[in-house]
Amino acid sequence: MKLENALWHYALRLYRQDGVEQACLTLQAAGLSINRLLLCCWLGQEAGRKLALDQLEAATTWQTDITHPMRALRYAVRPHKQQDDSYQAVYAAMRKAELACEQVELALMCDAAETMEQAETGVDLLLENLACYLNACTLKQTIPTLDALETVLRTVYPALPENWKTGLPLH
Repeated sequence: MKLENALWHYALRLYRQDGVEQACLTLQAAGLSINRLLLCCWLGQEAGRKLALDQLEAATTWQTDITHPMRALRYAVRPHKQQDDSYQAVYAAMRKAELACEQVELALMCDAAETMEQAETGVDLLLENLACYLNACTLKQTIPTLDALETVLRTVYPALPENWKTGLPLH
């Protein structure tokens, strides 16, 4: 596994774009895995691969067993930090550890992507990959959620077609 990889650098670049961080946090609160969303974008825009969720078992196990519990612990420290600055160092260390956990998860996904079927990069592949991912989860079609998803997608493809929601399993 290579921690410094194309998916990791893609995720960092995309996440830094205006509005993307807040959009991702909104989507995470709605139940989406941001790393899987970023994977869908990367596979469609740069890697030219069709998403195969069954090949993400190692990343899913890591996320469930390591990343999510780390995030829950960090969230548990948050109220203490807000009441007393003495907790700031602990919170910051946990945030850094959570980011390192996400880097491992993305590395596992990058490795898995090498075995996924090749396809022509473009907005159609991105939307196909996104539909594949959304079929495996439930995303309620609320205005803030759809706006957040559109923010991310338009950052990746500014000329995103107006009918981008067609074919996506939004409830």
